[in-house]
Amino acid sequence: MIDRVIQKAHLTEFLDHLAGERVVAAPVADGPLTRFRRIHSAAEIAAHYLPTALPPSKYLLPTKEVLLRYRYDHGVSAEAQFDTQEMIAFGVRPCDLHALALLDAIFIDDKHDGHYMARRQHVVLVGIECLSPCDDHCFCESMETLEVHTAYDLLLTDLGEAYYVRIGSAAGKELLKGVDSMREAVYEDRTRLRKAHEARYAAFTPRLETDLSQLPDLLADSSDSLLWDVLGEKCLSCGACTNVCPTCYCFDVKDEVDLGLSSGERYRAWDSCQLEEFAMVGTGESFRQPRNMRVKHRFNRKGRYILERYGMQGCVGCGRCARNCLVGIDPVEVFNQLKGQPVERQERQVMR
Repeated sequence: MIDRVIQKAHLTEFLDHLAGERVVAAPVADGPLTRFRRIHSAAEIAAHYLPTALPPSKYLLPTKEVLLRYRYDHGVSAEAQFDTQEMIAFGVRPCDLHALALLDAIFIDDKHDGHYMARRQHVVLVGIECLSPCDDHCFCESMETLEVHTAYDLLLTDLGEAYYVRIGSAAGKELLKGVDSMREAVYEDRTRLRKAHEARYAAFTPRLETDLSQLPDLLADSSDSLLWDVLGEKCLSCGACTNVCPTCYCFDVKDEVDLGLSSGERYRAWDSCQLEEFAMVGTGESFRQPRNMRVKHRFNRKGRYILERYGMQGCVGCGRCARNCLVGIDPVEVFNQLKGQPVERQERQVMR
């Protein structure tokens, strides 16, 4: 597909047109935070923003999603519920595009989850490349998620007075039909794109002290590290890190029956491996009751388990967990400390 170029003023007009006809969600400033929500004009979009408080994956895996509704009239009848509302997610960062590619691999290629697939088929993703770090917490360059080649339908790169537009799917191409203000990219445009990419990498400083390919082995060899004890005492097990993580997808399934016992619904809701009840079984025991075990599990899942199973990074370096951790646990610091000297053990009782 031939790339395009659109002037920024024309892009604003294009977004205004889309928002007037379709459901468009984009990053919008909400006090000190930025959130993805529906917009009605391009003027609502935040010009410069950190990764949104919640990732755009919330549109594909809502905090609460009804799976089926059932009734007890003359026998039991159940009807699966599928959300097929069409929408456009605009302004998705490369780290979040990598996260969505991982969710696609899990829920479409592996699990064949019909509810996720129904949503995914009706969501168009328009990404915007990052040309400078969001803040001191992001480490996408270290996780090799700064550059993106998949998951997007359209990908925009800021060239100053215009955007370079790459088309990643038939849905993206269809979105551009009838946009007269957009022209085909020429050699000079591709040269400017290459220079923008070169300048981008100069702006990002690698933050991990270990090669990314060695991270799974580092975590495997650090299973008995004293650092997990230290983090276990520090962690509050509040689940804030998993709630904002774009690659966390654990959920619980519950039934809600009306007071008359004639109907009800089954739904799934976000859950967190950092909560003590997550690994609890019917007899009351928890497989990961000590906090240090739960913290260690999370870091292994992000840096090792998901990569081993799906061949994709379980952490995309967005920095949301570090920004939202109430006690300042930062994954970069954790990985680098595992790489360095072991933490000195002190006499302590691990919090439970």
